[in-house]
Amino acid sequence: MNRATRVTSVRAVAYVSALIILLAGFGASPVQAKQPLNVSPLLGTWVSTTADGGLAQVVITNVGGVPQVHAYGSCSPTFCDWGSQPAWRFSSGITSATAIRFQVTFNSGFAASYLQGHLIKTPTGQTLLEITTQKRFILRGDSRNDYELTERFRRK
Repeated sequence: MNRATRVTSVRAVAYVSALIILLAGFGASPVQAKQPLNVSPLLGTWVSTTADGGLAQVVITNVGGVPQVHAYGSCSPTFCDWGSQPAWRFSSGITSATAIRFQVTFNSGFAASYLQGHLIKTPTGQTLLEITTQKRFILRGDSRNDYELTERFRRK
């Protein structure tokens, strides 16, 4: 092995070693992104402002600092209970600790429903919860089309 090849090999080993040490340092102390802690603006029982066959009611509670979203579909004669799931929460910016948005997934066995909700203000100053639901039918042979529906809810 000539001198140039030896120098290149030593540099390569040094580079790979430094990279391994750097990556090992990242793995030693994982950093968790922070979610907004103040979830109070989202909490409550929210009822649909329309009768379009989507969601009828959404109840958001705080369980140990984690918002739980309990969704009910528009079924008759009583609402369809989608169950309760913990939600990811989001603020209006990186310096805000107040949650005004959430994301949650429900799986009913025949469909996956992805809900994204956020608070909005009407021109009259009323606070509403706007939820966009994307429903994906997951059973083989299901002839229904996947869809997206945006609905508004008022606090009960």
